[in-house]
Amino acid sequence: MKKRVFFLLVAALIMPFAMNAQPKSAVHVDTTVSACETYTWNVNGQTYTTTGAYTHISGDTLYILDLTINPAYNIVVPGLTYGGCSFTWGNTVYHQSDEGVQTQTFQSVNGCDSTVTINLVLADSAFREYTKVACSDYTWKGTKYTASGVYNVTDQTNPECDSILSLDLTIVSTGAPRVKDSVISACDNYRFRFNNSFRFPSNNNKAYIDINQDGTEFTTAYDGFDTSTVDLRNIFHPRSLDKCYDSVINFHFNIKNKKEIVITEKTCDVFSITINDTVYNWTSSIIDTVKAPKSVNGCDSLYYMHLTINKSPYVSISGDLRVTPGSSATLYANCDQQVNYKWFNNSTETSITLEQVNENTDVSLTGTNTSTGCSHTAYATIMANVGINGVDNDQLSIYPNPTTAIINVKSAEEVKSICVFNVNGQQVLRADNATSIDMRGLLNGTYIVRVDLGNGNVATRTVILSK
Repeated sequence: MKKRVFFLLVAALIMPFAMNAQPKSAVHVDTTVSACETYTWNVNGQTYTTTGAYTHISGDTLYILDLTINPAYNIVVPGLTYGGCSFTWGNTVYHQSDEGVQTQTFQSVNGCDSTVTINLVLADSAFREYTKVACSDYTWKGTKYTASGVYNVTDQTNPECDSILSLDLTIVSTGAPRVKDSVISACDNYRFRFNNSFRFPSNNNKAYIDINQDGTEFTTAYDGFDTSTVDLRNIFHPRSLDKCYDSVINFHFNIKNKKEIVITEKTCDVFSITINDTVYNWTSSIIDTVKAPKSVNGCDSLYYMHLTINKSPYVSISGDLRVTPGSSATLYANCDQQVNYKWFNNSTETSITLEQVNENTDVSLTGTNTSTGCSHTAYATIMANVGINGVDNDQLSIYPNPTTAIINVKSAEEVKSICVFNVNGQQVLRADNATSIDMRGLLNGTYIVRVDLGNGNVATRTVILSK
């Protein structure tokens, strides 16, 4: 860099004199070059062999060359380079006829070609040695050996030269077998590994199947195969020269089957099922899988639920629910769905008229959606007897009134039932053989309480609920 600045200063000083001190504008051209061993600059035709900064003035133009010269290497590997039957170097494979001096050109890290020279010597044969310790016997290259020793074979698969293979074999005698019992309990199947060699019964008569000799894990199912014994014989690899033995393992399989149950249901509002004392509820249509807790056999069960849940209609009764004794009452059917109606008197009309209603009369109405099969029944009472029917305040009382929750009935006669009606005459609560009823689940307001007594009398009271 310092050299380049120096040349620029010199060029600036001499430029006016070279141009006869004429005030012309100067132009300079910079060139940066990397080259291998030599570089010829086309500006002045000169050849350079060393790194440096060079200048040349032509007319009013200053040329500056920033040159880097990289060396090329010629490497001679000392001594001999030995190969086997053949020798691979770079992208070239050398054979017996190629022995002697060989040279190849490679590109170095600086981008310049370099040569490497070796003196190659190839052998007439290759030699490989193996060492093995085995139990009882060992099969090598198609021959079974039962005694320790060094065994040599010639491999003639390479056309260039033969290969000599040598096996240094140690055979260890097998001692007394080891016997072990193994109890296996599982659901549906059992996955295990046994000394990289597997044998399993194919049926209950203990026929054997050899599978997966490569030692990988796998799964085998034993449907209905329960508490049977299998003898598995396999030779362990020796952990030392005096520990080579057979092993007999008695497997006691206890394979249970888990349940897989498909439940397809079409129902109204909610579907409930109890599985192993656990209750499951669905309120909307769904396709779901339920994994039930372990059953008595210790296996999980799967329930595949295909549920269609339809909403039931809501039916109500309106009309003349409070009348003067002896007059008629007209009732109307109401529903939030398209349904077929059926009144307590088997009428299927949307309204009915009852003539000469002389006493409190219970009525009912059922609405059925024919497309879903879901139905709902509404109950109401036409209040014609608003008196006490022979039951005065000294014989029957309801307290407290107003109430915040529970009302009590005090009567000299047996209480058969207590019914609570809203102002529309619809029954909203009922308690049989009780002397109290809890109204806290209702909205604040005025209600009619009817008490049926054991002697046939009926009493009604108006009760105010204020929570």
